[in-house]
Parts: sequence; structure tokens; C-alpha cells
Amino acid sequence: MDLQVLILDYILTERAGMILLLVATIFFVLQQNKTLTAIENELLHVKSKINKLVNRTDDTTSDISSLSSRISNLSGAVSEANTVAEGTKKELSMLAEGISNESIFNEAIDLARKGSSVEDIVKQTKLSKDQAETIVRFHGSAMK
Repeated sequence: MDLQVLILDYILTERAGMILLLVATIFFVLQQNKTLTAIENELLHVKSKINKLVNRTDDTTSDISSLSSRISNLSGAVSEANTVAEGTKKELSMLAEGISNESIFNEAIDLARKGSSVEDIVKQTKLSKDQAETIVRFHGSAMK
């Protein structure tokens, strides 16, 4: 009977070992499945965050494009304003020059009426000799 007991113990021990191995394998698979599920959930969470970032990036790109368009429009408006300002500056310069020339001619006419010579008028007003002669001819007090 000893041999039978030994064989029975061996078979039961082998079965017990197989059962333990099977239980350990099932436990390991379940743990791996649990870990895989946690990783999948984390990946879904990360994917969600990435999608939100992509949407924000799209919104930001749209905003930047809009700002670029507005800046371009403002640049055009500034350019137009500069053109208008330059034109106004030229007109003011021409007006000032006209007023200055007018006052110079008025001064020359006054000098001619007071009897100043062509040379005196040229020295005082910086007009050309021809201009001074014409003024003296038409506005002088007496022909010399």
C-alpha cells in the first residue's frame, strides 16, 4: 500500500501544482487585463486632452489670422494717413511759401514806392534783379 499512497500523493501533488499554476496564470492575466484597462483609460484621457489642445490651436490660429488681417488693414489705413499727411504738409509748405513770397513782394513794392533803387530792393528782399526792376517799373515813385 505504500506504493499506492505514494502514487496517489504524487498525482494529487501534481494536480495541486497544476491547479496552483493555473490559478497563478489566471491571476496574472487578470492583473494584466486590469493594467491594460487602466492604460486604455489613461490613453483616452490623454487623447481627449490632445483633442482639446488641437481645438485651442485651431482657435488660436484663427485668432492670429484675424489679427493679421486687422493689422494689414490698419497698416493700409496708416499708409493712407501718411500719404494724406505728406500731401497736407506739401500744401502747407506751398501756402507758407506763397505767404512769404507775397510779403516779400509787398515789402519790395513798399520800398519801390518810397523811392528805393533796384539794388537796394535786391539786397533787402533777396528778389532777383529782373523782379526788382519790374516792381520798380510799375510801383516806383518816379522813373529815373
